[in-house]
Amino acid sequence: MFLNNAIVLVFDKKGANAIFFNRKNQDDKPEVIMLDTEIYSCSHDECNGWMRKEFASDDLKCPLCGNDTNAEMRELPQIE
Repeated sequence: MFLNNAIVLVFDKKGANAIFFNRKNQDDKPEVIMLDTEIYSCSHDECNGWMRKEFASDDLKCPLCGNDTNAEMRELPQIE
């Protein structure tokens, strides 16, 4: 059985301090919707840079190293 709320007393040299924990609605997280998304991935083997198509720069250069990018599809969470 889990408690929704809890108060914990922490003792130190200065005395006791109360810490409040709230676990309410942790099980009510919204469903994550995954979509096939077009991205641009860095063409350099040692770089892990990538960006979503809607956030890509006009020159399509990697945001981390500045090399060229290749178009790919990835399953990513939907942005609201």
